Amino acid sequence: MEPLLRFPEFNDTWRQTTLNQLLQFKNGINAAKEQYGHGRKFINVLDILNNDYIVYDLINSSVNVSFVQEKASKVEYGDLLFLRSSETREDVGKCNVYLDIKEYALFGGFVIRGKKSGEYDPYFLKLLLNASSARNQISSKSGGSTRYNVSQEILESVLLNMPRLKEQQKISSFFKLLDQKIGKQKEKIVQLELFKKGILRKIFTQEIRFKDENGQEYPKWKKRPLSKLVERITRKNKNMESILPLTISAQHGLVDQITFFNKTVAGTNLEGYYLLYNGEFAYNKSYSNGYPFGAIKRLHNHDKGVLSSLYICFKPLDSVFGDYLEHYFESTLWYKEMSMISVEGARNHGLLNIGVNDFFETMHMVPDFKEQQKIALYLSSINSKIEKESEKLISLTELKKGLMQQMFI
Repeated sequence: MEPLLRFPEFNDTWRQTTLNQLLQFKNGINAAKEQYGHGRKFINVLDILNNDYIVYDLINSSVNVSFVQEKASKVEYGDLLFLRSSETREDVGKCNVYLDIKEYALFGGFVIRGKKSGEYDPYFLKLLLNASSARNQISSKSGGSTRYNVSQEILESVLLNMPRLKEQQKISSFFKLLDQKIGKQKEKIVQLELFKKGILRKIFTQEIRFKDENGQEYPKWKKRPLSKLVERITRKNKNMESILPLTISAQHGLVDQITFFNKTVAGTNLEGYYLLYNGEFAYNKSYSNGYPFGAIKRLHNHDKGVLSSLYICFKPLDSVFGDYLEHYFESTLWYKEMSMISVEGARNHGLLNIGVNDFFETMHMVPDFKEQQKIALYLSSINSKIEKESEKLISLTELKKGLMQQMFI
C-alpha cells in the first residue's frame, strides 16, 4: 500500500508492522500523595494533550520515587507516551513523543510508556499513531463505562504501514515545520487576547480616555444603575414565534442548544420561555471556571430564539450603544457589583443567588454616548483582528488534517 501523496524521490512500498515491533510498553507511576511536588519531573495527561512534543523543561509536575522505580520508569529520547484513560473515546490512547536528548523524565499512572525498541523516526511515529487508521484501531478497542481505557495489549496489536527511515524523516521534518507554524499562529492569538484583556481593563477603569474629532475631552463618566441603561425583557414566546431554544456558553456566547449539546435540553412547551431578538442580552447566573459571576452575552447568530426564565434578559436603552455594552460585559469590571449582591453561602448547585431587582440596581460607570461609540469601534477592531488570525489558524489546522489523510496510510 502507498499513501495518496508522497515526496517524489520515494517510491518504495510501505511495509506493515505491529506496534509491539517498535515499542515495549509499561504503565506509569502511582505514588503516595506526599511523594508528589518534588523530585524528578513526570509526564501526565496534560503534557500529552497540550504539546506538539514533550521536553523536560515543559513538564510541570514532579515526583520523588526510589532509585529502582526511577530506573524502571525513565522516559528518554524517542519514547512514546499514551493516554491510558480518558472520559472520551476520542482522546483515549492519544500519544505524544519525548524529544529531550539531555534529560530523562518519569511518567504518571494515567500514562502508558512505549520504550523505543525498533527503528523509527520518533516524530513520524507520533504523527502516524495520531492519524486516522491507528486512532480508529485504538479507540474502537477501548473499553469502560464512565471512562474509556486502553491496555498495553491493545497498543501492541496496532497495525501500522510505514515507509523506510529516510522517508519517515522527510515527512517528520515537513510536519515539524507545519506544526511550528501552527504553534506560532496560536501564540499570536494568545498575545492578542492578552492585549485585549489589558485594554479592556484600562478603558473601563478610565486609564485610557478617548477624545472627540476636535481633540477635546469627552464629558466625565457617570455612575448609573443598570436599570437606567437597559430595559428588562420579559416577553414570552407566545404562539411559538420561535422554536429555537438557546443557551449561554461562557466561551461561545448565546448559541442554540442543539448545536451546543447535540440535543435540546429545553422542555417541550416553549411558550413559557423568554423570546429574545438579535442584539439583545441575557445573563446566565451559573458560575464556571474563569467566570466567577456568570456570563452576560448578546444574541448574534440568530434573528431570534428562546431562553429559560432562569435567565435575566434585557436590551439597551436608546442612550446606550449596544456594541459598547457588549464589550463592557466582556471585561471583569462589572464583577465587583455582582460580588456585593451575591455571597458564597448563597450559591446553590453552581447558580448564583442574585435577585432580578438587585441585578438591575447594580451601579456602573458609563461614558457619553459618542465616547461609547468610539470605544466600541476600537474594541471591535481588536476583535476583528483576533477573528482574522483565528481563521488563519483554522486554515492551517485544516491543511494539516488534509495532508495527514493523504500522506499516511
